[in-house]
Amino acid sequence: MKRFVLVVLFCLVFPLAVMAQGATQELGLRGGVDYPSVDESYTVGELYYLHELPWRKELSPGTSLFTRLDAGIGYLHADSRSGNWLAIGADAVLSTVNGLLELEVGFRPVWLTRDKFGDDDFGGGLQFASHAGVAIKLGQIVVSYRFQHLSNADLYDENDGLDLHLVGLGFRF
Repeated sequence: MKRFVLVVLFCLVFPLAVMAQGATQELGLRGGVDYPSVDESYTVGELYYLHELPWRKELSPGTSLFTRLDAGIGYLHADSRSGNWLAIGADAVLSTVNGLLELEVGFRPVWLTRDKFGDDDFGGGLQFASHAGVAIKLGQIVVSYRFQHLSNADLYDENDGLDLHLVGLGFRF
């Protein structure tokens, strides 16, 4: 219960602390399923928060490259067990078509509240997520897809990796 309270406080306080800086932010939900790479079948949900960082490079009119903070609290459910995660990292984003289309790659350290799901053993709580994705901006609404790989980079004896397909719906402000 103590962990849950800390995670909720993080999700509520962190976005408020950086809102005054005036950068583009996005709050949304992602959900998806695993790519069949492990024994169990997984469904995933995540409340995410994105915050544009100060670095931006204009490559040409209508095309830019920038970085952003990528944080989330997630729910992972397998056939036999459920757990949560807390993740925070960074993305590199290529924005094209005057910001309507974004291509992203990113990396986030992840803390899992459970590292064993049935026959799958992720080895320990500390994991690393890397992803690539695409987002389409429709006014302030953003629809996205990301392919995400989660593993512990051989930190532990067990290293079952998990590949995920995630679809997101966010609100940009």
